[in-house]
Amino acid sequence: MSRGDRLRMPRLSQVGIYVKDMDRTIARYQEVFGIGPWLVQTMKARRCEYQGCKAKLKSKIGVAFSGKVQLELIQVLEGPNVYLDTLGGREEGLHHLAFEVSDLEERVRACREAGIEILQEGTFKRLGMRIDYAYLDTRESVGVILEFIQTSLLGIKLRMYPAVVKLLARSQERFGLPPGRS
Repeated sequence: MSRGDRLRMPRLSQVGIYVKDMDRTIARYQEVFGIGPWLVQTMKARRCEYQGCKAKLKSKIGVAFSGKVQLELIQVLEGPNVYLDTLGGREEGLHHLAFEVSDLEERVRACREAGIEILQEGTFKRLGMRIDYAYLDTRESVGVILEFIQTSLLGIKLRMYPAVVKLLARSQERFGLPPGRS
């Protein structure tokens, strides 16, 4: 497989937005744009490397869908992170465009071979789900950070489908499960 084939981007799956206040932002998206329901989780990264060093990262993550594209709201609660450092002095705003991939390691290797640096990479685990990610330093070349995401549930690779996220979000709203909303 050539490098061009390994770097060919799949369908856009997510738009990542950094926010200061998760609850306020979700309320605005729901009231003004009708986007929801939102699944909100407070997560600590099991593994996080930022600027080549291990880092501790705790974030509140909110996800909902607009059509087939996932909106991800990110509020960092503690730890050094790529978000504020890459927003050009802004406190909130568009952070990245993400693409779900089936082999994150292969994609990261192809990026490095192409001279594309990795800004931050890590792993989140919660409720049997594992999310591995890598932010690519593509700000100069394409004007925004690109991200590769690989998701699995109980070791089985899967995509984050809108129906699954909506079901989890409605369960969270109604029963508090899965836990994570403050």
